[in-house]
Parts: sequence; structure tokens; C-alpha cells
Amino acid sequence: MDEIPVKLLRRLFRLPNLALHVLAGIGITAISAGLLGRSPTDPRYRRLKRWWLGRIVRIVGGRVTTYGEPVAGGSLLASNHVSWLDIPLLGGQTEVIFLSKSEVKDWPVLGWLADKAGTLFIERGKRDGAKGASEKIAEHLQQQERVLMFPEGTTTNNIQLLPFHARLFAAAVTAQVSIQPVAIHYKTTEGQTHPLVPYLNPQTLMQNLWSILGERQILIELHFLPPIDSQTCARKELAAYSEQQVRSALKLG
Repeated sequence: MDEIPVKLLRRLFRLPNLALHVLAGIGITAISAGLLGRSPTDPRYRRLKRWWLGRIVRIVGGRVTTYGEPVAGGSLLASNHVSWLDIPLLGGQTEVIFLSKSEVKDWPVLGWLADKAGTLFIERGKRDGAKGASEKIAEHLQQQERVLMFPEGTTTNNIQLLPFHARLFAAAVTAQVSIQPVAIHYKTTEGQTHPLVPYLNPQTLMQNLWSILGERQILIELHFLPPIDSQTCARKELAAYSEQQVRSALKLG
């Protein structure tokens, strides 16, 4: 059997499996958050969310190797950003609060799911938007939560790293918690940088999903790097040092 039919068979098996899993997530959320009134901080709800996100990675063929571990207590995770898959990857590995642009809250189904999962919605493009977002993040960090951000501000092609924007690093300084750089690298089964995982314009989400569903396996290296004391320097230096740590872990020079 040649390669094209094999890829098609994988897609035809995985896509319905993924669709059923998404429907199960909607049902779990409706019961837990709606009927039972559980908040996003409820331990049982969090365990379900983590299982649900982690299984998305497994359904699409992801196999994760983790290096290091998340620091205990409140911390700001600063990760490189390659794909939509980064979110279920990190959410399946640790308890974390996600950030999202405010428009997502109004999206059908996905916006509702994100809201019930405890996502922090931030307004972009406004003069005081970054300040308001930083204050929101700091509140959660002070409650000993982990908050995840992608300081590049967009996805990249899995072989380069964009400069880290410094504004939201101020939240860790305000909350007096550590910053933990995180590095994500997607590889083929031959150990090469994976060319299909990056989710880049003008590709749609469904086009990207269809591409990766045909892959036999996606090897994922996830590095939780040593934490940085946010009180040692200003936010610009914190952003630059975090970027340097991620760049080094990804061997980008």
C-alpha cells in the first residue's frame, strides 16, 4: 500500500475520533460548569480539562518527551509558539491558565469552551490594553496560578524564534513570581524539524489539521527551563533573557 492511501486512512480514522472527543469536551463542560456549577479552579474540573487537552495531542499522533518540570506555585510561563497544538500540549502537561484575544470569547462553541476553561481574555490594539492585561495576569499569579503566554505574539515555522515582547513580563514583576521559559520543538520520526506542524498564514485551521492528521507520529520535545527571578532586572531584560534560554534549548544559536 503506497504512502498516499495510508495517510488518507489515518485521517479518516483520526478525524471522527477527534470530532467525538471535542463533542465529549462540550458535554463535560456543559455538565461540570453549567449543571453542577463548578468553577475553572475546581480540582476535579481541572483534572478533566487536563485529560481532555492531553488526549487531543495523542489523537493527532503526538508523542511527548518532557525535559524539566514546571515550577511549583505561581509562575509566568513564556513559551515559543509554533501551532494551535501548543495549547493542548501545554495544557495536558500542567495546570495552566491560557491567554487569548478578547474576540475569541464571541466565537461560537470555542469561545464558550475557552471561557469555561478559565481563559484570560485580553484586548489588543488599545493604548491601555497591555497594562490591563498585565494587571489581570498579576492577579492570577498572586493567587499562585500558572499563566501561559506566547511572547513572540504569533506562530513561527519551527526553525526560528521571533523577539519576545516585553510588556506582559511586567505581570511577574508586579506579582513577585518567577518566569519559566518553555521551549517546544516538533520533529518527524526521522528526528528532523517537522515541516507540517507550524500553523501559519494563509493556512486555515482545518488545512493545518488535515495535514498533520496524515502523519504517522509527531515527536514533541517540551523543555521546562530553569526559572528566572523576576525581581533581578527590568521587564525588557527578563524578556531578552527568556528568549535567550528558549533559543538555546532549541539550538537556534
